[in-house]
Amino acid sequence: MTEPTEPRFNLVDEPWLPVIDAGGRQTEVSVRDAFRRSGELRRLVGDLPTQAFAHLRLLLAVLHRAVEGPADADHWAEVRDGWDATLARVDAYLDAVHDRFWLRHPTHPFLQVPDLRTAKDEVFGLSRIVCDGPGTSTFMTTRLGDNLETASWPEAARWLVHAHAFDVSGIHSGAVDDPRVSSGKGFGIGTGWAGQIGGVHLHGATLRETLLLNLIAPDEVGLLGGEDDLPAWERAPLGAAPEGWPAEVADVKSLTYRQPTGPVDLYTWPTRRIRLFGDDERCTGVVNAQGDRATPHNRFDVEPMTSWRYSPVQTKARGAHTYMPAKHDPERAFWRGLSALIPGMSEPAGAGLPSRRRSPAVIEWAVYLRRHGLLGAEQIDVQAVGIEYGSNESVYAELVADTLTLPTALLTEDGRPLADVAVLAVDCAEKAVFALGSLAQNVALAAGGASDDDGPRDRASAEAYDALDREFRRWVTSLRPGVEPAERRAVWQRAALGVVQTIARDVIAAAGPAALVGRTSGGQFRDVGIAERWFRKKLREVLPHAFEQAPTTAEQATTTEEVA
Repeated sequence: MTEPTEPRFNLVDEPWLPVIDAGGRQTEVSVRDAFRRSGELRRLVGDLPTQAFAHLRLLLAVLHRAVEGPADADHWAEVRDGWDATLARVDAYLDAVHDRFWLRHPTHPFLQVPDLRTAKDEVFGLSRIVCDGPGTSTFMTTRLGDNLETASWPEAARWLVHAHAFDVSGIHSGAVDDPRVSSGKGFGIGTGWAGQIGGVHLHGATLRETLLLNLIAPDEVGLLGGEDDLPAWERAPLGAAPEGWPAEVADVKSLTYRQPTGPVDLYTWPTRRIRLFGDDERCTGVVNAQGDRATPHNRFDVEPMTSWRYSPVQTKARGAHTYMPAKHDPERAFWRGLSALIPGMSEPAGAGLPSRRRSPAVIEWAVYLRRHGLLGAEQIDVQAVGIEYGSNESVYAELVADTLTLPTALLTEDGRPLADVAVLAVDCAEKAVFALGSLAQNVALAAGGASDDDGPRDRASAEAYDALDREFRRWVTSLRPGVEPAERRAVWQRAALGVVQTIARDVIAAAGPAALVGRTSGGQFRDVGIAERWFRKKLREVLPHAFEQAPTTAEQATTTEEVA
């Protein structure tokens, strides 16, 4: 391994960002070319969706700083409509910060500490930052099975950015000059910042549209920002200690971490202290130590790309109303959290308490653009990206990546009745699936199954949600201006009824003679007939409009066309 005596591999100029071009081919572009070609490029990609999410946030930080805003709707429209002038400002900005984007540099390598080392001068394998390295992940990526001993410098750059955003928690290398190190170890400060949230962003037909849709004006959606909201490359070069800390201190507990200043700051938050090793051709090793800690409590004023949930536990512990990021549940489809996406749809957390959920500021921004006549599209794609960690967040467990296409009418005041119908559709579907799960469980108990075996319930519910997922995604796009909300509600409830009834018939058909005879369990007699009657009664309660007079054959054909 050789250390650079002069700068090598500048991310502004060298291709390293994976993208899909207009022809559907995957290629790599530099930061500068990502902007210059943004109108023809379809989207960012990566070895994992989380990698593309981290790269998007980096590009947004560049764009925010280049345009010095936007400040409001007029400024945003100026950025969009005068895109050639915007590109000129981006070029000028990248020229100004060019020296901070050298991946290999003797004094200030990009998002790294040039002299970072352990007391034993250890250098570790790239599995310390590559998401699918042995012992850290079960993900299947293009890297799995390859030799993790080396990586190209473009690949190393991608995993460097990803590590700051999504690295696991737990013990890391103890860096010399980090006052937090004890017995040669850097004890956990949490995952990378993006790993602490349930990532949500808007997606357009091109990279340019995606950048613009997520280019928020902080003041207009209740976020902090301004001149002190700086990315990592405009702050002082990183050292081993957290920013603002001395290398030696008598009592570490007496020091506090700096607070995020705004979205741009969090888009490039340096959760780790990293140093890449290698030669002119390949990256061959890494040191990955603890960096700056950012706690998630009430960060809705600086982080726009997540929903928030009211936390009674944290509220009690902190003595003030507290919201935490609403992380994605790998077992729960994105559409089932619709009420947390649409502004103003969440119920209070309790009597006299604030809303149970807060919508992502990036969705609030879409509402703002729509209100000002700047969002003309009839539909918008909302993407969810996140990671579920396991074992005290020290390993990667599950990846979450989902996209939901929503009619923009749901984001307007005039579209509130349609939004109500959409949110109610999720609620009644979940209640119908619960009834189906109870049917499956009761039939299993009638056949002699164990009362603590949730397998029948879980299998029936999973099958139902899988079928409802396809139905809901088609149906929700039919909620366009001019449609009758009550009619759309009935269409959905009939679709949901059809799904659960089909699965219920399979459950009953497979019940067997023992379930037909029935038995007493927990002091209650159950057989298939009793279970089925309860199920049908429950469906009439939770899907009442599905049992109203069905439309004629011609009406059904029209409905099918609308939903499709």
